[in-house]
Amino acid sequence: MLGRSGVRVSELCDLRLKDIRLHDPDGARFRIPDSKTEAGIREVQMTPDLVERFTAHLARLRAAGNSTGPDDYAFPNLRGGRMTRQRVAKILKEAAARANEKLAEQQRPPLPNTTPHTLRRTYISIALIANGFDVKWVMSQVGHADSKMTLDVYAQLEQRADRSHGTNFDALLRKAEGQIRSPATNDVWAAFGPRPRFSPPTRTDTPKRKRRRKRRFAGTSSVARPGLEPGTPRFSVVCSTN
Repeated sequence: MLGRSGVRVSELCDLRLKDIRLHDPDGARFRIPDSKTEAGIREVQMTPDLVERFTAHLARLRAAGNSTGPDDYAFPNLRGGRMTRQRVAKILKEAAARANEKLAEQQRPPLPNTTPHTLRRTYISIALIANGFDVKWVMSQVGHADSKMTLDVYAQLEQRADRSHGTNFDALLRKAEGQIRSPATNDVWAAFGPRPRFSPPTRTDTPKRKRRRKRRFAGTSSVARPGLEPGTPRFSVVCSTN
């Protein structure tokens, strides 16, 4: 129920059988008192697989001698009363440990840290993808008055989806390499689409004639060009004394 409906663990503990409608014509659902909603009641839809699993859960309760009247808890403790949140977390921890043992036998990686809250976030992630990222509908399902948490999960999903851009980039380059190596064409642009057309820029004004700069030392190749110091003749003087 936690993983397939996204309810809070406290809402799971408070859920009674009279609030569950397995054969509703509009679809199976259960009602949760929620002060954050305008009507004060939140209706959570149940998937067909969840209905099947919950029906089997009711059969186990009856087989164990538990009362299944309208006012009874849907997930009671051993005495038929309300189960605590700590007990739910312990049951989930034991279930995850058994699952990890089976995964280890199959040489598969273990489950990540599994808590009631992580199952709630997992439900939000899957529900966003399954419903085309309908944030408003997911908020109504999980009882979010503020969209911050829903949008936070949405942002994480977007970041994971963006990782496919690198794969698409590599695939495009491989396609280009195949086009280049193919004897049918030597056009590199063929792999990327139509060749872009480059046209030289057109000038609307008449270009001005460049003024020829007069050399300062024209005709005096023996004189060095001026720099930090005055120019000096580029020849050596041989001095002789009589």
